[in-house]
Amino acid sequence: MLRRQGAVVLLVTVVCAYLFFWPTKQVYQHRTVAVADLHGDYDHMLAVLRHANILAHKTTEWIAGDDVLVSTGDSVDRGDGTIQIYRLYQKLQQESIRSGGRVVNLLGNHEVMNALHDWRYVTSGDIASFGGEQERKHAMSADGWVGKLWLDEYNVTANVPLLPSAAVQASEGVRPLVATFVHGGITPHWAKAGIDQINALGHSLLLKALNNPDPYHVPMNLTKEEAALWGTEGPFWFRGYASDTLKKACKKVDKALDTLESDYMVMGHTPSLQGFQHRCNDSQIFVIDTGISRAYGGRSSALQILARYETRKTWTSVHHALQVEFSALYVGHPTEILHTYRHSWS
Repeated sequence: MLRRQGAVVLLVTVVCAYLFFWPTKQVYQHRTVAVADLHGDYDHMLAVLRHANILAHKTTEWIAGDDVLVSTGDSVDRGDGTIQIYRLYQKLQQESIRSGGRVVNLLGNHEVMNALHDWRYVTSGDIASFGGEQERKHAMSADGWVGKLWLDEYNVTANVPLLPSAAVQASEGVRPLVATFVHGGITPHWAKAGIDQINALGHSLLLKALNNPDPYHVPMNLTKEEAALWGTEGPFWFRGYASDTLKKACKKVDKALDTLESDYMVMGHTPSLQGFQHRCNDSQIFVIDTGISRAYGGRSSALQILARYETRKTWTSVHHALQVEFSALYVGHPTEILHTYRHSWS
């Protein structure tokens, strides 16, 4: 009897010790998908978003759960599908929120050009889809549905956390990794202004463009800061991160990211028809305009960012592991890993 009781006590002790010292694991994952420069090509938009598992394969339903979808602008011009593209982004924004995700829409230089009635790249098919020139002009005015959409739901730039907030809250040791998205690029000068100020200036520039009584020209009442924002060194037009020498671009982006408290900068604007550019030692720069539109004949693509944070706890220690993987999703091709960041600590 005593021997049996001793065996039971020993078994209980072993089980308790096993449970006490056996590591527990928590895993947090998050996915961000970015698309650049659709330029009026609705069919290619559908192909890209379905390939990226954002859309259902036979409908336009959001199936991406709590993922974040970012558009870096230039949805308009060069193709006939402007209305369909803006309407779909609008629909996905509403559906994503219900699933815990979101859609981040940014303005490109071509959005502002159309606000200024610069129609050099507008197709006849696009004009016809609005019902004619006057109908299109009204839609892209401050009182029109496209103009209101730009004013209410679009920004110039956005800092997007790559990890879910729960991962940051779970441990004080997790740094909130961030990617800055923009159409052209944010120089160190504009980084000093900050995200909020850039977006405020972009909003006032857009509003003045939409209300401009003198179409085809930059509004006369622009402030010095608004004019500079629209200039070649501003976030709509800047191409330095794509075209400068590697040393110059990396030095510049390091300064900008440090000021913005960000880790990566993702942009479109400068076409690279063979595929994404990722530059600098830690791939701080991603240029993701691959000429999706048939007007360019490039590659249909999306950038996928997968962030994973894992913590393993025992009675005596806590181990952390962080991984961020950047991949190119080219329609009709296997996923291509571009860059992986790994960090672990105890």
